[in-house]
Amino acid sequence: MIAAALAATASLCWAGNWVLGRAIRADVPPFGLTFWRWALAAVILLPFGWSRLRADWAVVRAHLPLVAGMALLSAAMFQSMTYIGLHSTEAINALLVSATMPVFIVIIAFVVLRERVTARQAVGIGVSFCGVAFIIARGDPGRLLDLHFNVGDAWILAALVVWGLYSVLLKFKPAGLSAVGLTFFIAVMGAGFILPLHLWEVARGLTVPLTAAGIGSVLYTGIFASVVALLSYNAAVARIGPSRSVFFLHLMPVFGAGLAVVFLGERLEAFHLIGFPIALGGVLFATSSPPAVARG
Repeated sequence: MIAAALAATASLCWAGNWVLGRAIRADVPPFGLTFWRWALAAVILLPFGWSRLRADWAVVRAHLPLVAGMALLSAAMFQSMTYIGLHSTEAINALLVSATMPVFIVIIAFVVLRERVTARQAVGIGVSFCGVAFIIARGDPGRLLDLHFNVGDAWILAALVVWGLYSVLLKFKPAGLSAVGLTFFIAVMGAGFILPLHLWEVARGLTVPLTAAGIGSVLYTGIFASVVALLSYNAAVARIGPSRSVFFLHLMPVFGAGLAVVFLGERLEAFHLIGFPIALGGVLFATSSPPAVARG
């Protein structure tokens, strides 16, 4: 239950990130937002990890390629690619594409870790995907046939592959590296990786505006979409592994629909009330253990 709550918390925070990314796409440049969110996350995490900083750095230095790869994939590439995709694709398309994330992670986990997909997990994926698709189609499956995919959808799809690689790398997290330390160094390295692209944006006159939208975006993404979400997701993966934690990411489109109702003024419809229990039921079925069979 603790792992489930952690994974669901991460999904909720990231769903808000997607809704926000779409809402501020015309005002906040993608690389600038990515850089400042991770810079803020590092500042927030530093006091909590200060007592272990030297010990954690020793572990990171001994496994520098692995931790740097995690930072490159999650903090730099995935987040930037998501924001770029949301600049040119409709929210409904992005949500549909994001619902395929568990498939990529399960496939990559099978190739790299040889983690087998059980029949229970396969059924759970199918049920959860149906619930998500029902919400995205607004209760009319025929709408799915009218979707037109563009370059933004390709960015989102590529970002999901990147996140699948990161999720699998988490299984190789160095022993002795604290959760806060891992997230701190991912934030620092991610900001470093994205800094040249942020400076390129600045040279073109694209900066994060000192407005309510710009500052609020950095605060939300730095605190919730970075610190809270990444700590929660990393902890969930450590407890139940990537191929089980990822099922909870199916809740992102569901949470996103709810957040859109609250913050974007969209209405709560019957298809939300039908699709959400289906999606949640699929996640719970896939991640729970089957009941033990009594033996006489």
